[in-house]
Amino acid sequence: MSSEKQKIKLTPEEKIHQKETMVEEMGVFFEKTGLTPMHGRVFAYLLLSDPVYQDFYAIQDFLKASKSAISTALKFLTHRKLIRYITFSGDRKRYFQVDTDGWLLEMKRKLEYAEGMRDFTENVLQYRSELDSPKFNEKLEEIIGFHREINACLKDFIIQWEERRQKKIE
Repeated sequence: MSSEKQKIKLTPEEKIHQKETMVEEMGVFFEKTGLTPMHGRVFAYLLLSDPVYQDFYAIQDFLKASKSAISTALKFLTHRKLIRYITFSGDRKRYFQVDTDGWLLEMKRKLEYAEGMRDFTENVLQYRSELDSPKFNEKLEEIIGFHREINACLKDFIIQWEERRQKKIE
């Protein structure tokens, strides 16, 4: 028996409802990663869109949000290189889409942040070495150890992933 999920044919109304639900759920998820709810909803909408590029008004219409809110979200996401815009000859509109390369780079940057946090915590521990709080300092050492191990694993993972990715390209 196949472990693949069976595709259920949805009506157009059901597809729209499913997309709305997914945009809201993904918006909440992306909010937990530091984006505002609107940033998350715009990003989620673009992830789910077909075609993969959408103009300003399509985004605004689907999300039922103000021009200002959409404009602010698009500027922020473009600045962070999570989305980009494209244009077509003879069409004055800008079309927005997820920048998959930029998104991948952002994820790698967040991993580097973890390494910076470890360095920062090591400096804190060094500063605290003369203070009388051995139990607290032990907990900081535990956090540093966690960061060291996770960073080593992540570096190895990224190297292996890049090698596999390169082989696919060749």
